[in-house]
Amino acid sequence: MNRRWRIFFKQSRSKLGLAGILTMLFFSMTAELWSHHLPLMMLRSPVAGQARKIYFPALKTYSVAEFGVTDAFTVDYRELLAKDHAEGLKTWALFPVNHWDPYIQSNEVLASPSREHWLGTDNLGRDVTARLLYGARVSLAYGLLYWLFSFAIGITLGAIQGYFAGTFDFLTERIKELAEIVPFLSIVILVNGLAKSQSFWITLWVVIAFAWISISSQIRAQFLSLRKRDFCEAARSVGASHTRIIFSHILPNALTPILTLSPFAISAGIATLAVLDYLGFGLNPPTPSLGELLSQGRVYITNAPWLLFAPTAVLAIILISINLIGESLREAFDPRRA
Repeated sequence: MNRRWRIFFKQSRSKLGLAGILTMLFFSMTAELWSHHLPLMMLRSPVAGQARKIYFPALKTYSVAEFGVTDAFTVDYRELLAKDHAEGLKTWALFPVNHWDPYIQSNEVLASPSREHWLGTDNLGRDVTARLLYGARVSLAYGLLYWLFSFAIGITLGAIQGYFAGTFDFLTERIKELAEIVPFLSIVILVNGLAKSQSFWITLWVVIAFAWISISSQIRAQFLSLRKRDFCEAARSVGASHTRIIFSHILPNALTPILTLSPFAISAGIATLAVLDYLGFGLNPPTPSLGELLSQGRVYITNAPWLLFAPTAVLAIILISINLIGESLREAFDPRRA
């Protein structure tokens, strides 16, 4: 096993894929540090001469009374900073490098890339850079959860099918056949319509209801071929339980398809969410979404081409990086390699 991991890490494409996906993970998972309209940290004394207090507005919500604001429901920290400086208070604030969050609308609708909006704005004046950062996080989280839950369900059912066979295997295979002929998009539309919502979790579980089938079939085939092997028969002859045989003898030998298929499952989850959002059946607006930006880019391709190019580039980097990792894993764990 160690030798196979060494083969994986020695490949140039695995290094390139890991560099790409880790970079995207880092910037998207720490998006608040790079793009937000609130200060990351603020030092302010309520009254001149008093000790300054530390605040973290981007991470914690403070009441307007905390800053002596009486004519608004929210605090405009830039205005507060300017007011404090005018009054001689030593207020200091650290803002992210991009001072927009994905929900703030400006008056600059479909503005081209500039120093104020690095990648321009969308049809509601929202900053594209911010929506890409936060949208990439949503996509990566969706892909990872898609992989985790679909593989957990698929491996569990496939293992039971392949090991015990019988009636459960027969009924599960019929359910798979039924699920494979059901129009997937129609079910997504129906469920979203009945739930009157297009939430992250509803969309995820509808997709997972179909996604577990392929991995279940892979694991079932592995268990059917391994359960009658000599090492399993030897374990039964000494009184090993079904649980011990499954987890200690069969499953470790069936890990290769799990490892090699995992990156492709993650990329499939990300691509599925992008397609659903592009078609308008994904997440509820105004949730940041790569697919939603792609949809806008198609509509405004002549007026605002950056709306199409920017999310396409981000989605391509994510999917290509994950697929490079998948190809490297497939080669490293190829059973034909000596």
